Amino acid sequence: MILKNKRTRERINISYTEFKTRFAQDIQTALESYIKTESAKPYFKANKISESDFYFDLQWNFNHFGNSNWYIDTI
Repeated sequence: MILKNKRTRERINISYTEFKTRFAQDIQTALESYIKTESAKPYFKANKISESDFYFDLQWNFNHFGNSNWYIDTI
C-alpha cells in the first residue's frame, strides 16, 4: 500500500497490517464519519451499516471521510 502526504508529498510503502496499526485513529474517524453520512440516507434506514461496508472500498472512504494528512495512493 502506498500512501502520500498531502503537505510534503512524502511517499511511504507499508503493509496493510502496519497501515491499520499506524493509522488506527484516522481509520476510526473516517469510519465514524462514513456511518454518520450513510445513516442519513433514507435507503440505509432499513439496513444496518457495518464496518465491512466501509472496508469494501477502503481507499475511497479513507481518502474522503478521513481527516488525515495522508491519503492512500494505491493499494
